[in-house]
Amino acid sequence: MLVLMGPSFAGGDADYQRLSKVTGMVAYDLRARLKPGIWGLVKALADEVEAHRLAASLKAEGFSIVVIAREVATDPERPIVALTGLRVEGQALTLELRERTMDVPAAALCCIVRGEAQVGKGSSRGTSGGGTSSATFRAVVPDASDMQVFRESGPPINFEAFAAADLHFHSVNWIARIDARAFDFRALGIAAASPAGALDTLVDRLALLGRIRVDRAARASSIASFTQQATRGVTPHPHPSPQGSTPMSQRFREISGDERFDPYSRVVGEAERVLAAQRAAAAPKA
Repeated sequence: MLVLMGPSFAGGDADYQRLSKVTGMVAYDLRARLKPGIWGLVKALADEVEAHRLAASLKAEGFSIVVIAREVATDPERPIVALTGLRVEGQALTLELRERTMDVPAAALCCIVRGEAQVGKGSSRGTSGGGTSSATFRAVVPDASDMQVFRESGPPINFEAFAAADLHFHSVNWIARIDARAFDFRALGIAAASPAGALDTLVDRLALLGRIRVDRAARASSIASFTQQATRGVTPHPHPSPQGSTPMSQRFREISGDERFDPYSRVVGEAERVLAAQRAAAAPKA
């Protein structure tokens, strides 16, 4: 289990002292793991009860804490699929996937993870460059109601890395990825000096529209360092699916991913989802 510190962490001396008291960790280690304004890994524990006990003690000290399973990082039920186009009309978004178009409210967005994906890194499932199918995805709303320099020389096949943004949603686990190399930003009236700059403009617009947080800490967070080490060479195993249904791991073709950014994005997306649920549960009832 991963015990994660939320981005509201201020990182003052008193904060590290309280953390040291609760965790038994030295301040040097805590400062390396936890930085203000970004998600960070407090501890990875094998025992779920122990993880929740630690989380409760940290919450009692006023820290924003969530606990999630480490398997989230490589969960085959959390595929990443290419967003080939996007339309914005008022408070509504139209997601254009490979096999379908999906209308969702901006409020369905949970967070955006902005970073750099490296082509061919690792063996995680579902990136924007391959054959993941979106035809059987459950809708976002199930009912009716930091590399800033983008390498622009040469054809796409020569790219070693690309600017990417993952859209995470409150009600579903699959992730929509915007690949700056291929996305048509001009259709949204966005013109910038580079695809990475255009992506940042779009991400900022969506964040303002959905009133959500944009995570840009993939290169700095201790979560990314942990998931890269913990998931290297790990083959994801399918989770049991409801009777009569087909696991996502069998519906979608295995494609190469990024062993650093993909797991990080999944973990942060789930952490933001859990944190939002905690806040909603704690909010005063009308």
